[in-house]
Amino acid sequence: MTLHSELPAGLEDQAAALYWEAFRGKLGKLLGPDDRGQRFFAATVNPKAVIAATGPDGQLLGIAAHQASGKGFCDAGVSALFRHYGLGAIWRLLPLAMLERSAPKDTLQMDGICVAKSARGMGVGSALFDALFTHARDKGLTKVTLDVIDTNPRARALYERLGFVATGVETTGPLRPLLGFDSATKMVLTL
Repeated sequence: MTLHSELPAGLEDQAAALYWEAFRGKLGKLLGPDDRGQRFFAATVNPKAVIAATGPDGQLLGIAAHQASGKGFCDAGVSALFRHYGLGAIWRLLPLAMLERSAPKDTLQMDGICVAKSARGMGVGSALFDALFTHARDKGLTKVTLDVIDTNPRARALYERLGFVATGVETTGPLRPLLGFDSATKMVLTL
C-alpha cells in the first residue's frame, strides 16, 4: 500500500465512487441518483483535500477527506451545482449548506473516510487515520473534528475507539426527509 498526501491525478472517478458508496445514505436524496451523484463528485473532487491509499496496481484502496483551503472532498460552488443539476440546484442549496462545516484554526475538519470493499480488513483505514493525524500535526493543528450521523453507529463506535469525544448534537428538523438522518454528533480528538 502507498499513501499519497493528495489524490493522484486520474483517480477522480474511483474516489467519487468510493465517496458516493460511503455517503449515499446521507447525500443520495440531495445529489442522486447514483450515476449523477458520482459524476458530480468526480467533476468537483478537491485533490488537495484527499489523503489516498493505493495498491501495487495503482487501484484506489481508500481515502480520508479533510478540509483544505476551506473546501472539503468536493470543491463545488453554487455555479457547479447549477451546471450539474440545473434549476434543481435551487432546492438543494439550503440542505447542502446545513452540511457544511468549518473548524477553529487549531483544528482539522474531517470530511469523510472511505475504504474499498475489497480492501477492508487490510489495515487501510488505520493507515489513513494515521496519515490524517500526522498531516494535522505537521500543519501545527492540535485537534481533529468530524460529524457522524445517527444512522451510522458503527462509525461512531470506531471514532470513540480512536479517542474522539462527542461535543454536541445538531438535529436536522424539517429537513430530515431530504437528508435521511435525524441528527449529527460533532466529535473531537485532541492530538
